Amino acid sequence: MWRSYIRLLFKTRLPWFWLGLLTALNIADITLGLLLPAYTAQVASGVITSTVITGVVVVIVVRVLFSGIIRYIGKITSYKIDIRYRKLIWNRLMRSPIKLYDTVKPNEMVSRTVNDTSQISAVISGLLPALVGMVYGTVYIAKVLYDYDWRLSAGLVLYSPVYVIAIIFYGKWNYRTHKYTQNRLAGLTQFLSELLVSIPLIKSFANEKKETNRGKDNIQLYYKANMKRSLTTWVNTPLTSLLNLFMELFVIIFGIYLVTQGTITLQIWIAFFMYVGMYFGMLETFGVMYTQIKQSQGATSRIAHLVENDLEQYHREQEVHNNQLDLEFDHLTFAYGDKLVLDDVSFKIPYGQVTAIVGPSGGGKSTILSLLQQLYHPNDGQILFGDTPVEKFHLDSWRGLFSYVAQDSPLFAGSIRENIVYGLEREVTESELVQAAENANILGFINEQPEKFDAPVGEGGSSLSGGQRQRVAIARAFLRNSDFLLLDEAMASLDVQSEKAVQAAMNVLMEGRTAVVVAHDLSIIRNADQIILLNEGKVETTGSHEEVLKESELYRQFVEFLNNTTEG
Repeated sequence: MWRSYIRLLFKTRLPWFWLGLLTALNIADITLGLLLPAYTAQVASGVITSTVITGVVVVIVVRVLFSGIIRYIGKITSYKIDIRYRKLIWNRLMRSPIKLYDTVKPNEMVSRTVNDTSQISAVISGLLPALVGMVYGTVYIAKVLYDYDWRLSAGLVLYSPVYVIAIIFYGKWNYRTHKYTQNRLAGLTQFLSELLVSIPLIKSFANEKKETNRGKDNIQLYYKANMKRSLTTWVNTPLTSLLNLFMELFVIIFGIYLVTQGTITLQIWIAFFMYVGMYFGMLETFGVMYTQIKQSQGATSRIAHLVENDLEQYHREQEVHNNQLDLEFDHLTFAYGDKLVLDDVSFKIPYGQVTAIVGPSGGGKSTILSLLQQLYHPNDGQILFGDTPVEKFHLDSWRGLFSYVAQDSPLFAGSIRENIVYGLEREVTESELVQAAENANILGFINEQPEKFDAPVGEGGSSLSGGQRQRVAIARAFLRNSDFLLLDEAMASLDVQSEKAVQAAMNVLMEGRTAVVVAHDLSIIRNADQIILLNEGKVETTGSHEEVLKESELYRQFVEFLNNTTEG
């Protein structure tokens, strides 16, 4: 638990000035508070002077002012820690390898960036001032009490471990119930989010009754968890009151005995009694801190795991100077975890030609495109650019060689213009934008919009059809004007009319470029300069359409299936 916090403390530059200021103010506030028992004892014993009255008034007024200042400074400190950890996490997310996103869901990333950082910043901003203040206050009070009477102090010291142990056990119990409640809440949230987007499916299968009962079960589980949580919260007050009561009874009974024996004065006994209350207040602060740290343990471990994750290495040995070279897969093996996808594959992708990659689903076709962009790295073997392993090139420089159009190309909420120019650092002229849209066969649609290129596309491109989204992505590729083009099932799931428009745009896009195409469109495959047939992670054969058709029974079956599909 503590190790995760310590690791996080050194991952970013904390606002030490504000933490120090908050700690100093906290100590000053505690020091002022420690003056009150002595003043109160004097008043209770009949010593009422102008000095005592003035002291009490000054202490109370200054502490009231301090309480507001401390809360304000505490908020500032927490927000400063919050923003630094959020920037740290966002930077890590942008530079983390793609394999991280294969294991962590997007909503978890959002939670880590927003919720977990808030939880951590609140704990860190409160931990140091509270810890230093607690140590300072307990040591100060212990010394004062020892000076008053060592026998009462000895009883206090002997009882303190009992108090602390009880608080720790309560903290562990409280943490378990808190974690259980959070898990039940997560389960309910996940259930609701999944079911609400599937209402049409539920109704089409007449499954409302079953899902209603499942929903009630999840709600009931969360209700029971909250009831357990309420019990632990309720126990806190009587537990601390009972622990304080035992010590207070000792101080009252034994203190009165010492007063009657003349060993201590009434003034000392009153001051001692008040200091004991403050002393256990300090120990209770320790319990609160322990509980908060335990409750934030999950957030701490998640953030620590994220910020310690290996990052992509952008700066390498050399830039890409000559881009007119062949690409070569040299005895390359790759696996997603334990699942072998590519097994000792070797082939060349000639510069300036169209290479089509075909084969059964799950054979590693899209993986090849990901490996070319160095989104993943091979387990064995290498990819060569000319004679140079691609790992030697600066990552930004290398990825700048490629334009990628996916099966369902993602668009960002914004305008058509913003999505077409995405990724370009230079200024784009209006004529360039128009030419790219015309080449992508989408200029007519854009001109029909009242806002033209500034028309909004909606979240994820929801305002556009699938074909329109693909053509916006192709326009982006035209504008990027990269030497290497990667097309991953770019026409899958399109209707006939959209497919024809996208096909025409793709034919223009591939002219004069090195294109690597994963497709089930027979016209693209037949016209490719080279076909690579993958089967169960291995290269079965390579060559032109006629050559592969002659050599491979699997390819003949594949072509026959596509012909039948087209005719159907």
